[in-house]
Amino acid sequence: RCRQLAAAELELRDGPRLTYASAKWLWLGGILFHHSFLIVVLRHFRFFIEPVPHFVELLSSVDGFFQILLPTVFLSDLAFLAAVTYLFLRRVAIPELRYISLTADYFPLFLILGIAISGLLMRNVWKVDLLSVKQLTMGLVTLHPTVPAGIGAIFYVHVFLVSVLL
Repeated sequence: RCRQLAAAELELRDGPRLTYASAKWLWLGGILFHHSFLIVVLRHFRFFIEPVPHFVELLSSVDGFFQILLPTVFLSDLAFLAAVTYLFLRRVAIPELRYISLTADYFPLFLILGIAISGLLMRNVWKVDLLSVKQLTMGLVTLHPTVPAGIGAIFYVHVFLVSVLL
């Protein structure tokens, strides 16, 4: 079975040269995932740094350029969720990938998907007091932690999933 998988991904070009087949959709999904993840992480700097750097504010305004709804729907959030979903569905839909996939391959995808979903829920469905969140994170950064009231359980779920990923 592994030989069949390896043979399906190989191409013979220009005589005896053996090359791997193109995986442009995988590359596109991977680039979209990593780029949007970087943008999301950089946007989160506003919770850990005081005063907020100008590039974070600029990045947030450019990323939220298409302000369709309130709160702003960020393009990187949608791209991140779409990329993780694509990478998961690719692994499930292609029989050869499903055959060679282990639990260790699915765990990071589910973890990252959980982080994205809990973040979107926190932003759009179950609102969280951002001033309390900033107070908590600044307390953790300065090693003077305080736990203010008004932070919902979804925030702690989000932080737990991020901590597991780290």
